Amino acid sequence: MLEGKWVLITGASRGIGRSTAHEFSRNGAKLLLVARDRDELEKIQKEIQTLSYIFVCDLANEEAIKKLFLEIRKITKNLDVVVNNAGILYSAPLLMSRREEMEKLFATNLYAVVHISQYASRMMLAQKKGSIINISSLMGISGAKSHALYSASKASLLGLTKSLSLELAPYIRVNAIAPGIVETSLIETMTPQKQEALKESTPLKRFAKDSEIAQTILFFASDMSSFVTGEILRVDGGLCSIEI
Repeated sequence: MLEGKWVLITGASRGIGRSTAHEFSRNGAKLLLVARDRDELEKIQKEIQTLSYIFVCDLANEEAIKKLFLEIRKITKNLDVVVNNAGILYSAPLLMSRREEMEKLFATNLYAVVHISQYASRMMLAQKKGSIINISSLMGISGAKSHALYSASKASLLGLTKSLSLELAPYIRVNAIAPGIVETSLIETMTPQKQEALKESTPLKRFAKDSEIAQTILFFASDMSSFVTGEILRVDGGLCSIEI
């Protein structure tokens, strides 16, 4: 499905990013994997079957992103897909939120996506094709108590996605995915009671597997979605649905 295509995945060392790397490798992609943890990146590189390169990069640093793309251009002049998955979580009530943490949050969750999209879109426009997939969150749609700033950072990706889908058309498709609760390390911070309550409130009565999110990302990356752009797709097991 992605045979021979060059794919950049950020936040590739764990969770959704790691699962996406495996899913894309199974579908023939050549991978450019970015994260801050070299050891985990090296483990993934040994696990996957297709050609891959790893890059240790702090995406909150604009200069580091510039250097990242200089390295990528030494490897390939083509870039077919970008998965903007890297993000950090910040949980705090509004009245206890600190400016320093806000800046870290938006530098990673928003500004990094903007800068990566700038560099990537130049490569994609030159070849007149490409797909950018932004990983937002259900919190970016519905909000969440004590997660106002995180929700805002993820909501900003939705507006960015819509705008870029217009600006970069007709050659580059830009879509976003808003996962609900995923079985990653995040849920380990919840009490068993909280986990059960959330499962009960989800119509499908369970959390998502990171592989299910990866398969949705594959849809947007492949020609299966060749006439889809500017779309925000919730993958939440019906959590945001309203019963009438």
